[in-house]
Amino acid sequence: MENNLVHIALSVHTLASLIESECIHAVDFKCLDIDSKKTVWKLFLSTVKLTKKE
Repeated sequence: MENNLVHIALSVHTLASLIESECIHAVDFKCLDIDSKKTVWKLFLSTVKLTKKE
């Protein structure tokens, strides 16, 4: 049986870059713990704020 999931770890900086460049979206992954989820939400919110300023 083939597993279609890959478990990886990314630095916050790398994830932020992927989000800002729209290479990755919230629907593309799920967080495996609450701390990661909080960090991801903050990254997406800060990206939205940056987009609105431009």
